[in-house]
Amino acid sequence: MSNQIIITVGREFGSGGHELAARLAEHYGIPLYDKEIFEHVEEKGAIRADVAKHFDERPVNPMFYPTMLDGGYLSLEQTVANHIFDFIRTKGDKERESFVIVGRCAEYVLRENPNLVSIFVLGDKQAKIQRVMEKYGLDEKAAYNRMKREDKLRKTYHNFYSDGKWGDSRSYDICVNSSRLGMDRTLQALIAYIDLAREGMKK
Repeated sequence: MSNQIIITVGREFGSGGHELAARLAEHYGIPLYDKEIFEHVEEKGAIRADVAKHFDERPVNPMFYPTMLDGGYLSLEQTVANHIFDFIRTKGDKERESFVIVGRCAEYVLRENPNLVSIFVLGDKQAKIQRVMEKYGLDEKAAYNRMKREDKLRKTYHNFYSDGKWGDSRSYDICVNSSRLGMDRTLQALIAYIDLAREGMKK
């Protein structure tokens, strides 16, 4: 039985999903892939890492999508996404690595991998606004507007490439509201779930 474990973390903006992903990676002693993804895109796609980062998790502009189809070329957003998906597949299916990754439709890309545990982190509105205010130094209105904008981008991106819907519980193994338990107890709950899921994988 493989010892591989892959943890994917989808998240609402301001829910603390990235922090939880980092702490899960630390707990299990496995990498959290982030900037390495952009280095891969630069290597494979001749797109600079900073450009790839700018278009990361950004949906295709619907105004240009018909032109893309008729003209037979892909937008920069879609080219970057395809290289990122290739990176995820290579690490998960070919190299059989263990890792944690945030967003990027990873739960869909690796849906056939039996060692995958997929998580979605949400939160209460006011708690998310407060987190965004503190993290980015914004007032309440600006924090709320950014939260709405980022979640819309993530949802549009995810639903363009994935059959499952962003944030739909049927698309993930577990969905958790980080506001109810706080970050420490949410982490503990996720670790308990992941450990039980791994036991089930070995049977």
